[in-house]
Amino acid sequence: MLLYEIERLRRDQPFSMTMNHFHDHYEIYYLLRGKRYYFIQDRSYLIQEGDLVFIDKNELHKTRNADIHLHERILLNFDDSWIRSIDEKASTHLLVPFQQKQHIFSLTGANRTFVENLLFSLLREKHQALGGWQLNSKALLTQLLFFCSRITDKISSAQEDPPAYNPKIFEIVAYINEQYRNRLTLASISESFHISPSYFCRTFKETTGFSFIEYLNNVRIREAQRLLRETKLKVIHIAEQSGFDSVAHFGRVFKQVTTQTPLECRKFIRHNV
Repeated sequence: MLLYEIERLRRDQPFSMTMNHFHDHYEIYYLLRGKRYYFIQDRSYLIQEGDLVFIDKNELHKTRNADIHLHERILLNFDDSWIRSIDEKASTHLLVPFQQKQHIFSLTGANRTFVENLLFSLLREKHQALGGWQLNSKALLTQLLFFCSRITDKISSAQEDPPAYNPKIFEIVAYINEQYRNRLTLASISESFHISPSYFCRTFKETTGFSFIEYLNNVRIREAQRLLRETKLKVIHIAEQSGFDSVAHFGRVFKQVTTQTPLECRKFIRHNV
């Protein structure tokens, strides 16, 4: 089944994402109004009106409040099947914006007007659902992705979080991303990076939007999903290779993060290849 979704949403009250968030499809986030902090993989970015955000498959991400509570955004999601339905070889060109180190495109002037017109047209096509709307939506999305592929080097990325966010936290995030298979605890990381546990917990949450355990579990479960998808390893071995001490703990955390058991996930993957 093809995945393609687009929605426009405005919020007038403070809002920060509470759910752990990564998925096996592509996401485009466009901020029409306001400001947001956007954590992607191992960095936080301050995004503003006119910023276009590209999230690749299985990239950990989360948005949270900035100093302006009101914000309005457009969110577009699609999967590999949707891209292949445009053209079997389309991914070579269309997915370039998701494969760059630069996640954020800051749009101004004619570039901003062009992108907003494409997004509004995509919203209108999905809402009206007239004959041929899917075909036209694919054409519009193709224009958007080609445009962003070609201007990658011409527009500046959004600024990263201000220096008030301790760069040591980003060192710790990078360390977790590399060492998640090993036993990692609050105490061991605090000792290794010479900071107090209480300061670490508070600053990590402020910077990333995740608690230490939430982030570690997400990194480990993302690896487990990859192993379920790409190997025939037994669940007990996947648990070990993902950094879990026991298969029971692995199963509980996996279902908490994904709403599926590991075996349900593997069965779903096989049925949807």
